[in-house]
Amino acid sequence: MIGRVSWLGKVLKPDSDTLTASINWLEKFVTPDLDRSERRRVEQFAAYRWNGSELTQGMVRDISSTGLYLVTHERWQPGAVVALTLQREGPLDPDPARRITTQAKVIRCGSDGVGLSFLWAKEDPRSRQWESLIESLIAQTRPANMESLAKMVEAFSFLGQVCSDGVAQIGDWVSTRASSHKVLNAVSIALKAKLLLDHDPAAQSLSIDPQTTVRILEVGSETHEEWLQNFWAGLLITASASENQQESHLEFVELFSQLTSIPVRIFTVICTKSTKVLLHNGEIAAKRLTCNTDELASTVGTRGPQLQRELQSLASLRLIEKSSPSASALHASSETLITATSVGLKMFALCNGHRGSLPDFYLSNAPGATAS
Repeated sequence: MIGRVSWLGKVLKPDSDTLTASINWLEKFVTPDLDRSERRRVEQFAAYRWNGSELTQGMVRDISSTGLYLVTHERWQPGAVVALTLQREGPLDPDPARRITTQAKVIRCGSDGVGLSFLWAKEDPRSRQWESLIESLIAQTRPANMESLAKMVEAFSFLGQVCSDGVAQIGDWVSTRASSHKVLNAVSIALKAKLLLDHDPAAQSLSIDPQTTVRILEVGSETHEEWLQNFWAGLLITASASENQQESHLEFVELFSQLTSIPVRIFTVICTKSTKVLLHNGEIAAKRLTCNTDELASTVGTRGPQLQRELQSLASLRLIEKSSPSASALHASSETLITATSVGLKMFALCNGHRGSLPDFYLSNAPGATAS
């Protein structure tokens, strides 16, 4: 848990004559022979968290050294882990000594809230490393309000869950190569990745390779465009810690890192509009797509000459079929013939966070699809 034992006594009643009594009560936290689970009712004390779409605030009814009871409409499943920032009710306290950030596990659900148990970092050195990293990030970026802080806590707590072995590598990136602006963009990517996984029953077993995670955060944080961050989030949750998949996934990360906004728009149009067929060997293929050059240029926000250059670039990366003398993919007329390659179809599914088979992604909503 981030913070010192004396913190809670100060935030509970910072201007009260009972401060000494509060601190004396807190001393039981570090006295082994006293009751460490004694609960104390508190007033004007709140827990803040980012729920994926907004900042939420819940009233802390009582608290002890081992956990708290949070009055909230949320009913998380027992065993779920939530990241909380605790302080007196109100705006973000600028003094870090007067707030605490921690993770807690849901133990039970009551009629008006949930009971949570603190995850003590001192019992897990790796958890302590992640909490130290979050402390450093808060000090580095100096969030201006509670929403910004809660987003950062939620994002890096999520990374700690899905990439627990990556604290050293991610910490090195943060401290040596990431500006505050890039950290904020990385927070956005991580939060979008968490949203993608929130309704995935297999998400609890997800383990992401640290090298891939750092590379995605490093390159993905260069963009502030949310729709591109969504694609980076998809690549993040489809990464795997298994050695036989790590190398191939990094190849897709490097491929996507070479695309700027306009080529990604073109690539999205091609993969979305082309008809997909299931081959006899079980693989997915795309039929050739005929595009009106002027319409495509207008759709992606570019002009004809640049469009042709971007199409050539996509072809050189093996994301669309290269032109050939017999059937050019890049006609000089008003129409362009384009075919998404198997590599392109695979990358597009990964960018959308699809962790299953390609037929499931492309044909689940196309019951009339036929084998070829």
